[in-house]
Order: sequence, then C-alpha cells, then structure tokens
Amino acid sequence: MRFLRSKAAIETSEVAVIIAVVVLVAYAAYQLLGSRIAEVVRDVAGRL
Repeated sequence: MRFLRSKAAIETSEVAVIIAVVVLVAYAAYQLLGSRIAEVVRDVAGRL
C-alpha cells in the first residue's frame, strides 16, 4: 500500500494513462484515415 501513497507512483500512473490515451487516439485516427492516406500516397506516387 505504500506504493499507492508515493508521489512518484502517482506521477508514473498519470504518465501511463496519458500515454495510453495518446496511443488510442493515434490508433483511432489511423483506422479512420488510413485508407485515405494510402490513396493520397498512391496518387502522389502515380504523378511522379
């Protein structure tokens, strides 16, 4: 239980939660925009 009262443990937990949220947002954006991004890249490659 001493771990739960430690300030370092609380800060580490907060950082872990923030990283998890960033990863989830990035994954969601990739899922939503992935096919569109691939289409744009193919279009640009075709023009070169």
